[in-house]
Amino acid sequence: MSDEAVIALVAVAVSGIVGLATLGFHFWNASSERRQRFSERKEDSREWYKRTLFERRLQAIQEGRRWLTRLWAIYDPIGGRGSAPIGDAMAWYENNIIYVHGEMPANSPIGRFLYGVEESMANGAGFPDNSEWVAAIDHLNEKARALFEELER
Repeated sequence: MSDEAVIALVAVAVSGIVGLATLGFHFWNASSERRQRFSERKEDSREWYKRTLFERRLQAIQEGRRWLTRLWAIYDPIGGRGSAPIGDAMAWYENNIIYVHGEMPANSPIGRFLYGVEESMANGAGFPDNSEWVAAIDHLNEKARALFEELER
């Protein structure tokens, strides 16, 4: 074989090796970029979820405070009491219990107060006393503080 033929074969071989190396580098680079984009999307989704959950929990806590205040305001210690949409308050509680408590509690000061009001309105039972209302309000305040502490972490 002539020197020119050997040089040509070596050039073809080197060109092939360089081509394969380039192809391998592009494949590795594309794979690395895909992993990076996936990681960024995953982090974006996690942040969206945390922000949405925070907003939803804050809204539920604020609505809970409004319901408790509204229900307590209709009670007149002298004996008369107005009417309140206790069904709406109960529906709110049942739809937001997980946001207010962060779990499905077996016993809750908010639930105890609302069920007491419901019983009072339906059957003329005694209206829940001030301590039950205060316990429900304190519970909501504690949940609001915890929510903001969580945000600061």
